[in-house]
Parts: sequence; C-alpha cells; structure tokens
Amino acid sequence: MSLETGRYLIHHGDKVVSRRLIEDRSNNPKGIFLLNPDEKLELTWIIEKSGNEYILSNRNAPTGPIKDHVFAHLINQELAVKWTIEAVPQHGKNAYIIKTSDGKGWVAPDKVDEQIIYKTLIVGPSEPPTFPLNEVFQIIKLE
Repeated sequence: MSLETGRYLIHHGDKVVSRRLIEDRSNNPKGIFLLNPDEKLELTWIIEKSGNEYILSNRNAPTGPIKDHVFAHLINQELAVKWTIEAVPQHGKNAYIIKTSDGKGWVAPDKVDEQIIYKTLIVGPSEPPTFPLNEVFQIIKLE
C-alpha cells in the first residue's frame, strides 16, 4: 500500500516523531526525536512521493541521515534522502518501516526525547517478514 503526497503524522506507539519544539537558532541540521504528544509541537509531516520513494519533511525541512541518526536539513537540503516507506500490515493498521536502499532505516530509541536512530534494520525470517517493534512506525494521513 503506497502513500500519496500529502500531510501526515508519524507515531511510534503512543509517542510522536518530530523535531523538538525548542531548537538552537543555527542553521545546522535539526534532530528528529521520539516525543510525548504536545499540542504545541508542529507534528505535521509533508510526505512527497517521488517515483517509488518519498521525501519526508518536518517543519519545511527534508530529512536524511547523518552518521547514525535522522536529521532535518534546513540549509544543505541536498543531504536529504529519498526514503522507501514499506507497509507492514502484519504489525497493525497504518504500520510502516522507513528505510533507504542500503537496508538501513529508522529505529525508535528506547526512551522519549531521544533521537531517531538510523541503522541496519532487522528482518524476521518469516512470511510475511516481521520486524522488531522499534522499527515500526504508524503513518497517518491528515485530511
């Protein structure tokens, strides 16, 4: 099930995925974090379909990995990547993994207020394949 270009929320369980409300004022890349829901956060993601891949932007900044974490790129947007978003309905409604072509992808940290990790995903040897819960995100389209 592919996603269409539009506005979305990204969750991991009962937590949200977003940039922090308060960030430094530099133009450096901004981390993407696992956060408690808060109506003050700008939670909306723009997911733009580009062929079979997607550009994921939070607060008008496209995302990409730097070393082993996911960042929003304010200035050097050429560092952003096109992500593959793969539905994993065996993990529930609106369940997806987010990865790059090299098999690395988004992994939720163990604690709230920690940054989304970028590393090689673990795929369970079953049909359909299963993934550890920390690799599964809920992507919900906004009307």
